[in-house]
Amino acid sequence: MPKPITLLVEGESDRGALVALAPRFGVDLEAEQITVTVIGGAGNFGRAIAEAAAQGHRVGGLYDEAEERFVAGALNRQEGEDLTRQGFFACRPDLELELARAMGVAAMTSLLEANGDLKKFRDFQNQPAHRDDEALGQLRRFVSATGSRKATYAALMAETVPFEVVPEPMAGLLGWIWSS
Repeated sequence: MPKPITLLVEGESDRGALVALAPRFGVDLEAEQITVTVIGGAGNFGRAIAEAAAQGHRVGGLYDEAEERFVAGALNRQEGEDLTRQGFFACRPDLELELARAMGVAAMTSLLEANGDLKKFRDFQNQPAHRDDEALGQLRRFVSATGSRKATYAALMAETVPFEVVPEPMAGLLGWIWSS
């Protein structure tokens, strides 16, 4: 019987996105004994990796590129080393921008409209602090402005992003599940 797998993520939005995307890759998390565990911040990777490994699990995960030092340290690696062979994939700079880039401004705007948030987004865009930002940056900040919105939209983006442009970190992690 294959080892159970624990996928570590920093927050609820990352978890929501992976849970939403897994079925699109043919991954039945429950049937394949895969748990997606929120660790509550990158500083907890060391503890979480050690705990899951001690339980006999294969361990992988997603992290924001600015937090690489925590993951590399937990894996006894140096920053800048390729951590993907050990099952850890960096989002550049974070999952929300990876997904927004993959979807594009038009699809993101449609997603906001379909979920009743387009007017709020337009108001956000018109604020002096955001007015001169690029549209993708505005979308990222808007989606990430509140924890509940961030989690909701991460899952919605993962459900709707065209399969052929799923961000590499997410596709890589879900592909890693089947590697040795």
